Amino acid sequence: MEARFGEEAEWVSSALHSARVEQAALLHALLKKKILQPEEFLAEVNEIVSDDYVYSVQRFVAQSECQLRNERWHIGGAEATEQMGRRLSLGPNDVVLDIGCGIGGPARQIAETFGSTVVGVDHRFERIIEAMLRTAALGMRSRVSFHIADAEHLPFEDEVFDAAISQATLDRIPDKIGVIRETFRVLKQGGRFGFECEAITEKMTNLGEEDPVGLFRILAWQQLLDAAGFVEIEIQEMWEESRQFYPSGPEREQMDRGERVNIRMIAHKP
Repeated sequence: MEARFGEEAEWVSSALHSARVEQAALLHALLKKKILQPEEFLAEVNEIVSDDYVYSVQRFVAQSECQLRNERWHIGGAEATEQMGRRLSLGPNDVVLDIGCGIGGPARQIAETFGSTVVGVDHRFERIIEAMLRTAALGMRSRVSFHIADAEHLPFEDEVFDAAISQATLDRIPDKIGVIRETFRVLKQGGRFGFECEAITEKMTNLGEEDPVGLFRILAWQQLLDAAGFVEIEIQEMWEESRQFYPSGPEREQMDRGERVNIRMIAHKP
């Protein structure tokens, strides 16, 4: 797959570059029509050219899809995604929702490894565009698709997914209750939900201004799942993966004190 991706990466990176140029041209047209003020125009253009996450062509071409999946996008990388799929017993007949899919690495990995059909959602327009381009380049559009949407307001009917996954997303969403409830709604009866996120343990007793914003205690996540109607809730603390992800810094210090860790939670809809 690395060889094929390397051959097609230049086409995808060219498409991304074209998209950037077109976006800048649209902003310029809005400026000429005085819909945008000069300072607004400059701020928007600066945002485009500085968005290395999407538009760094050199970085995009240099990375293969496998390398991308093992980069530091989420704790545990591709191995954690595979473990998640196995814990959820994913298979070819499953339709899987990926909440906070980013540029689609885990979604494509799930489709390749387990044969599942995967639908990814993310609220960032530019990430969904890149996810679609990468997926097209790899010839996977028949099994992996994407939607721009907030996790708190999923654009799907009730009970349409066999399973749902989320990695490195739920701890960053303010309305955690809304996300859990929406996930429960779109899962079929017997559906499985697995997510990974950073959490704080009961050993952290002092939550000051410098402590991580938005991180829940492990028990709080369990209570949210229980309140939404999930059952058979399992919790795994990923200490080794967490320490590898944070070799130093304040996060590592919190982990060394046993106060912060990435967790994997599995739950079922009855």
